Amino acid sequence: MIALLAVTDARAQRPKTFWIAATAGVNTSLIINQNAYGNGELDYATTLGLTAGPGVRYFFSDKWGINSSLNWARLGQNYRGLQSGSLATRKVNLDYIAFHLLAMRRITRAAQPTWIAFGPEIMYLTAAKQEYHREAGNLLPGAEFLIEGNTDIKNRFRPVDFALNFSLNRMFDVLENRRIMLLITSNIAYGLTDISRSEWNIPNMHGKYAGSHNFYMGISAGFMFNTSRRH
Repeated sequence: MIALLAVTDARAQRPKTFWIAATAGVNTSLIINQNAYGNGELDYATTLGLTAGPGVRYFFSDKWGINSSLNWARLGQNYRGLQSGSLATRKVNLDYIAFHLLAMRRITRAAQPTWIAFGPEIMYLTAAKQEYHREAGNLLPGAEFLIEGNTDIKNRFRPVDFALNFSLNRMFDVLENRRIMLLITSNIAYGLTDISRSEWNIPNMHGKYAGSHNFYMGISAGFMFNTSRRH
């Protein structure tokens, strides 16, 4: 799931202020190490997904803060290319509810109010679908795992993934009253765990298996609202 957070400078967000946010964005995702279940691997294709959700921010000082968000995110991987001599396409869609808790640090010398954020992210799998099509050709060694059409494959993946998230963030005062801020965020995250269940750790055609990991980069926008009396 993409992680989203606010940015500011000392004039926009004073210490000991609490904010709520609503954000949405787009990401490009990748499943590192393809799991084709013993079949020929396909070329990677561009994979885009959406993300959205609420969040909260608290600023301890003009240099440090904390950010927590709960987002829905579409991750996964698209594939396309020749597989055992025939053209094939495969789309793996993974839907997650992602929770992150990030430490924020202000970049003091930036020309515009800018913060970086870093920390852990926990992603809970809610759905997993595979869309597969292959032209007639040689029989695949694991054809029963790549079924023509749409297939529910949630049972093939672990229910939880742990990731590290890093974000670069900027914000703008909307009404010049320090109460409503426009958020612009770019972020990157890498999953630390093998997302495939152990019973689906099937070696490739060379007899080797490598764990599959989520990876995504994204950009998002939204608004943040100051709920503190002091501003």
